[in-house]
Amino acid sequence: MDEQNERQPFMTRDLYLASTLVTLHFPLIGTDYQQEGVKVRMIGYFKFTESPELRATISDYNQGLILVDPRAFIQTLQALKADVMNFMNNPNSDYNRK
Repeated sequence: MDEQNERQPFMTRDLYLASTLVTLHFPLIGTDYQQEGVKVRMIGYFKFTESPELRATISDYNQGLILVDPRAFIQTLQALKADVMNFMNNPNSDYNRK
């Protein structure tokens, strides 16, 4: 019964949404990596703690009602993108093991 009450984290592969959420101080609780596409590339799935505030913010984001500091947004965007690329290029990651 406890498993049903336990909330699953919200996950998104939308780099811009993830960057917006981190910029707005929603804690990033992890990143899952997956290979996708015909030209195989690494995709990051960014995880956040599910909450009513998070859902309201995502709704506002989808409606274009969010304003963030552009410099903080760009820095966060670059950091999240670098995290995914570093995982892909790390010789010790599962991505590079054969």
